[in-house]
Amino acid sequence: MKTLIFRIIPICLLIALAFTGCASRGSEFLGSWVNTQNPKDTFVVTRNGDTYLIVAQGQKPGVGAIYKDGSLEVKGVLLSADLTYVKRTDTIIAPGFWGQAEYKRQK
Repeated sequence: MKTLIFRIIPICLLIALAFTGCASRGSEFLGSWVNTQNPKDTFVVTRNGDTYLIVAQGQKPGVGAIYKDGSLEVKGVLLSADLTYVKRTDTIIAPGFWGQAEYKRQK
């Protein structure tokens, strides 16, 4: 019985370590998001290999983004923008026309 326990404990630790290591960075951004001030302003974040694809409502081509320093960095031709995930409120903060825009996860 003792040897069985000594075999099971390392296996359980390896499985726990494997599941912890499999959690990918940036997965908190995945899903559908809606602007808290304007419900018509929505977008979807999906994984695209090592990068992310952001598709706004009603638009076919998406915008590419990379996970960098805890946020999604969207690089455009003229400027770049960072989408920041706020864990406490389960929201994304993004730059807007008149300051910052807040997006909540659509359920």
